[in-house]
Amino acid sequence: MHPAPDQTVPRSVPPLLPWQPCFLAYAAGILAGTAFVPALFALALLLCFPRPLPGSPRLTTFLLAFGLGLGAGYWAMPALPQASPACVTKAEPVTAVGVVTEVDPRPENRLAVILKDVRLTERDATQAALPGRLAATIDHPGFEPTPGDVLAITGRVRTTAGFSNPGTTDFAFLRRLDGVFFRTYARGDRDQVKRLSQSDNGPALWRQALRQHVAQALATPPDGPAMDAAARAGRAMVPALLFDDKSGFTEDDLDLVRRASLAHTLALSGMNVAYVVTLATALILVAGKIRPGLYLRLPRPRLIVLAAAPLVVAYCWIGGASPSLLRAALMFAAFGLMLLLGRDKALFDGLFLALAAFLVVSPLAVYSASLQLSALAVAGMALFWQLFRRLAGRIPGSGLPRTALLWTLGILWTSVSAEVAVLPLLARIFGELAFNPWINLLWLPVLGGVVMPLVLCGAAIVAIPGLAQAGGLLLTLAAECCAWLMRALAFFDAQGLLVSQAVLRPQWPALLGCYGLLAALAFPAAGRAKPRAAILASLALLLIPATWQAVQDSRQNVSLTVLDVGQGQSVVVTIPGGKRLLIDAGGLFGNFDVGRAVVGAFLTDGRRPRIEMALASHPHSDHIKGFVSLLSRFEIGAFYDNGGRPEASLAAPIEAALARRNIPRKALAAGDNLDLGQGLALEVLHPGPDDDLSTNNGSLILRLTQNGHGLALFPGDAQTAVLRKLAQKGHDLRADVLVLPHHGSSSSLANASTPPSPPRSPSPAPATRDTTRPAKCWIPWPGWPAQPTPPTTTAPSRSALTMQGRWSAWRRSEANNAAKNWGAAPDPAKRGSASPGPLRRGATAPRTPG
Repeated sequence: MHPAPDQTVPRSVPPLLPWQPCFLAYAAGILAGTAFVPALFALALLLCFPRPLPGSPRLTTFLLAFGLGLGAGYWAMPALPQASPACVTKAEPVTAVGVVTEVDPRPENRLAVILKDVRLTERDATQAALPGRLAATIDHPGFEPTPGDVLAITGRVRTTAGFSNPGTTDFAFLRRLDGVFFRTYARGDRDQVKRLSQSDNGPALWRQALRQHVAQALATPPDGPAMDAAARAGRAMVPALLFDDKSGFTEDDLDLVRRASLAHTLALSGMNVAYVVTLATALILVAGKIRPGLYLRLPRPRLIVLAAAPLVVAYCWIGGASPSLLRAALMFAAFGLMLLLGRDKALFDGLFLALAAFLVVSPLAVYSASLQLSALAVAGMALFWQLFRRLAGRIPGSGLPRTALLWTLGILWTSVSAEVAVLPLLARIFGELAFNPWINLLWLPVLGGVVMPLVLCGAAIVAIPGLAQAGGLLLTLAAECCAWLMRALAFFDAQGLLVSQAVLRPQWPALLGCYGLLAALAFPAAGRAKPRAAILASLALLLIPATWQAVQDSRQNVSLTVLDVGQGQSVVVTIPGGKRLLIDAGGLFGNFDVGRAVVGAFLTDGRRPRIEMALASHPHSDHIKGFVSLLSRFEIGAFYDNGGRPEASLAAPIEAALARRNIPRKALAAGDNLDLGQGLALEVLHPGPDDDLSTNNGSLILRLTQNGHGLALFPGDAQTAVLRKLAQKGHDLRADVLVLPHHGSSSSLANASTPPSPPRSPSPAPATRDTTRPAKCWIPWPGWPAQPTPPTTTAPSRSALTMQGRWSAWRRSEANNAAKNWGAAPDPAKRGSASPGPLRRGATAPRTPG
């Protein structure tokens, strides 16, 4: 039973209406469609909190709301297509014709476009309809499409795919929420994108015309002085604040803003709408000074709401009505409605009203990270603002000095409250934190009080004949202010103040525990008794992951995980004590940071960002590009490579990170042996002194052993000739696990009919040692499900070797087949299922049971 309602609750307590806890149960029910157990625990934690008002819902009401959310989420989830068109499975270039629904300008002159009603045309004129929507990435576009345009894009169409690694973000699932099941890539400068017909969407065309006027106003004359990086970023910030257009930024610019904890200020969301409302507030204050009797007709808060409403609508149109901007506008509408109705807790009640509207109309919005972060930030400000008011009342003084002090402290308190509220979720999503709330004291007043008024006023008049020059002047002044803000960030960065560190990504029990404790803190902050049951439950949830991890680390196991990093390779080896070795870190073309978003996310899932050894097999970008961010943000005991110089522009950042973090570095060669303790060792079999270290055949070939027994073999990108040569020279290549060389490329695999080269090894014959068990070679083939089992053994000193990742079992009757059959494809007779045959570069093995 719940405690009786406390009739002495002070008015400062944020009112939790009876329906609001049920709404939280409804949201948990939606999430239960993909995470049933975490959602049940969230519901149980919610029931631990007392509800202060009469009419609190009963348990059956909560369960009913939970079930309603589960049904709504199931009903709203887009169904996966039953089959893909034949031209998609062929992976050949086709022409996709569809209607533009969304256009998202990305950094470094790149567009992300969503098409609907797509039809594919092959070279032989065969046509097929594409299920769902198509996501197109366009580099160097010759023009910017408008929603409603009909485009023809030529390129390879593939199914959307994420990175299938434990504990990391499923990008394919997030695409599915938007009904996007296929993707393509094209370049505008290669005539791969054509506009077949132009949109007749009037508002979208007017917005595009306004963008052109703003771009012309910000354009610099060809003979003008060259701009530095800060000036270019300042010019790029104006269209970002107006149109959510970040195409003028570089990745370095955005990384600087992100490390300053200011990325949210460049995303069109609640803070930008707050700037628009602040501008309306200033207009009402000026009007009140001119005509004081205005406040006699309507109270000032209601006047502000009425004046801000048309400005917010106009800003939503300018910003392209993006989902985050529409959500922010709806939140403002809910807050305004609460004020017009005279609610004294408009912020808190308006938040719940807005969220209810979101999730009733679009239940899957609960999965949106931007919505989650916005809701938590507003909740943090609402819950802890009353404590600031009580503390502010004790500050002595009067007049302008006290007002200025309160404004400064209010900005800092608001920023800290919002950042603390989103901190656990930020850690979970991004795996890193840059907690710099003090920068808000410089950035927010300038951005909100100077830049945004100049930007909005300039955009309002730049398209009016006769006022274009004045509008251009205002926009240029705003760009100059933004440039100085970027220079300030660059200065802080040069002083080492903008440090971004990788952190442990809390797993779902710890995440629930963190927010349970934060919610419990709001009770004493508002003058109520502590919710002891909720605190105890939250602490228990916090301890579950740490306790489980301690138990796992105490076992004498060796685990190996081949990460899905796309076209590249990254392998994580965990040895007793929880110590981890990282062999390669992947790397893709373009500016996607595999090290931060994929490898780092896996390594920090419930664990602190620590790597005992980082090893780069050879200096190609698809193996070492991910190390750039890992070396800068992780604790790394030592870095090993083959001695080759990293290709392209990777050498400088890797060497700078090693020097700055004082990470020991050593080049390995054949004959080296790394002692890992407890009988474990990492043998280096290749390269030798005469090998070219910059090529695939200069790769480190590593063999993980325990007490002389081969557990795993990591051949890097070594090709068939090198592997056969090592076997012929008598190197012991036997191991329970073989990581497929060179990602399964044809250069490292041969036909099954190729006669194997028997090894000449001085070690004991396998018949005297391994006859009692079959060897198991686990090979990562993209697209095959994970069905690993620990290999059996009769050696009592061996660790149990467990496997993770996307694997296919390759079973043989002799233990030394891993050494003999270098380059041999799987034998169908041995697999008991249809064999895919020899894999070639770019080929994908068919899905079969593991």
